[in-house]
Amino acid sequence: MVDASRTVLKYYLYRATSGPGFTYPIYTLFLLLNGLSYTEIGIIATIQALIVVGGEIPTGYVGDRIGRRNSLVIAAVTFLLSNAGYLFATDFWGFLFVFGTLSFGQTFVSGSGSAWLYDTLQEHDIEGEYTRVSGRAGAVSKAVQAVTMIAGGLLYVADPYYPFYAAVALSVLNVGLVLRLPKNAAYAADDERQAEGESLSMLDALPTIRDRITARELRWFVVYLSLFSGALMTADMYIQPVVRDALEQSFGAVLATYGVEEAATLGFFYASFMGISAIGSDYAAEVESWLGVRKAMLLLPVAIGAFYLVPVFAPVAVFPMFFVMKGSNSLIFPISSRYINDHIGSVGRATVISAIAMVRAVAGVPFRIGSGAFADLFTPIAAVAALGASFLVGAALLYVFATPIREVDVPDRSGESTEATPGPVD
Repeated sequence: MVDASRTVLKYYLYRATSGPGFTYPIYTLFLLLNGLSYTEIGIIATIQALIVVGGEIPTGYVGDRIGRRNSLVIAAVTFLLSNAGYLFATDFWGFLFVFGTLSFGQTFVSGSGSAWLYDTLQEHDIEGEYTRVSGRAGAVSKAVQAVTMIAGGLLYVADPYYPFYAAVALSVLNVGLVLRLPKNAAYAADDERQAEGESLSMLDALPTIRDRITARELRWFVVYLSLFSGALMTADMYIQPVVRDALEQSFGAVLATYGVEEAATLGFFYASFMGISAIGSDYAAEVESWLGVRKAMLLLPVAIGAFYLVPVFAPVAVFPMFFVMKGSNSLIFPISSRYINDHIGSVGRATVISAIAMVRAVAGVPFRIGSGAFADLFTPIAAVAALGASFLVGAALLYVFATPIREVDVPDRSGESTEATPGPVD
C-alpha cells in the first residue's frame, strides 16, 4: 500500500491547483466587457443552479460506479474546458457554455472529492484525521487562490485575457496531478469489486439515498445544513455590490487619487478573504476538538447570522462581516463533511454526498430569489440582514423541535474514546 503521507501530499498538491483564482475577482467585469447585460448574467446563474440540481445525483452515482479518482479526473478536464472557453466565448451562448461546463464539473467533485478522501484515509486506518487533512487541504487551496486572485486582478489591468491564459495553464497542471492520485482500493480491481457485489445499481441508488439521508443521525442535520447554505451562504452573491459601495463611500477618493484600477482592488480584497478562509480551514480540526461537532455547528453559523444584522446599524461593519462569513464557513465545511462521512457507508458514499449537495442547492433557490427581490426594494445590506434573521429564526425553531446533530463516542487520534467528535452509530 502506498505510504499515507505521500498520498496526502499528492492530495494537497491536487487541491492547490484545483481552484485557480485568476478569474474570480474579474469575471463579471469580463462578461460586461463582452456586451452581456446583468439580466443575461442572472439567467446564466439560474441555469447553473439548475445544472447543479439536475446533475448532483447522476454524477455522484457515476463516481460510485467508475471510481472517485476517475470522477475527479473528469471534473479536472471539465474545468480545463471551462477556463479555455473564456478565450473563445463572445456572446451569451458562449458564456453559457463556459459557466454551464463549470457547474457540471463541480457536481463531479461535490460527492467524489469528499468520498475519495474519506475512503483513502480509512484504508490507512486514519479516518479520524479527516477533518485535519480536509481542513489543511482547504487552507492550501485558499492560500493559492489568494495569490492567484491578486495576480488575476493585476493581469486583467494589463490585458483582459491574461487571467484566463493563466487559469488554463494551472488547469492543465491540475489534470496531471489528479491522475497521480491513487484509486480507492475498492476500485483498483473493478472485476473483483463487481464480483463481490460492492457496487450499487441505479435502481438501488435511489432507495439507498433515501434511507441514509432520512436516518435519524442525518435527516435533521441535512435540513440544518440546507438552512445554513440557503440563508447564510446566499450572502456571497452580494459581496461585490456591497464592497464596491463601501469602498466608494470610504476610500473612493483615495483610490482615485492614486489611480488604482477597480479590478486590482477587487483582486486584493478577494485575496484577503481567501487568506482568512485558509486560516479557518487549517484550524478546523482544532475547533472540532475544542468545541465538539455539536457546539461548533451551532455557534459558528449563529455567529455569522448575528453578524449579518450589524451593518444595518453600522455600515462600516460590512468588511468584518464578510471576513466572519468566509472564515467561519471554512471552519464549518470540514467538520460537517466529516460528520456526514462518519454516518454513511463506503458503498454509494459519493452518490449520497452528491444528493445532500443537491438538497442544499435546491434550498438556496428561494433564498436567492427572495433576497434579490428584497435587495431591489431596499438595499443589498438589508437583504444580507434579512438572510441572517431568517437563519436565526429557522435554526431556533429547528433546535426547539428536533436535534440536528448527534454526537457519539469515537476513537480520537490517540486511540482513546472522546465525545468531541461524531462517529458511526450502530
